[in-house]
Amino acid sequence: MARYTAQSESAAALAVDTGFFWAHAVAGGGYKLRRVTLGVRAGAGAPTSQQCVVGINRVTTAGTTPTAVTASKLDPNSPAVTTLFASAFATAPTLTAQDAYRVAFNSQSGVDLPWELLEEFVVAAGTANGLGFINRDNALPASHQYVISVEVEE
Repeated sequence: MARYTAQSESAAALAVDTGFFWAHAVAGGGYKLRRVTLGVRAGAGAPTSQQCVVGINRVTTAGTTPTAVTASKLDPNSPAVTTLFASAFATAPTLTAQDAYRVAFNSQSGVDLPWELLEEFVVAAGTANGLGFINRDNALPASHQYVISVEVEE
């Protein structure tokens, strides 16, 4: 199994229920989400202390015109990554009715979530399958952005 990583930053002052990162499977293969690291960047100053909630939501359709995020191989001998990572879409993918997982943390800290061994977060093969990372509950203050790093295994 090969592992890949991708990183991105959200738009500043992200509104509630707005997606900022997606990872889509392809027709020939799915993936396992293995790690998510989240934090908040606040331009030149320290982040305002705020409770943040990011929902990890399964998507049921592919979006249109993605803004692709380049993935990196953790092992340079691995084949090319097939998972599509995106920071935006012209038309966003369709989300399921409720988040599969919700992550709460303070904007002046961060969170590092591993899914390893018995803890599986599987996305099945198919272009309609994927995960969306959605800002929940509180809008980010002006100049604040989420910083996300994900690791997947194909």
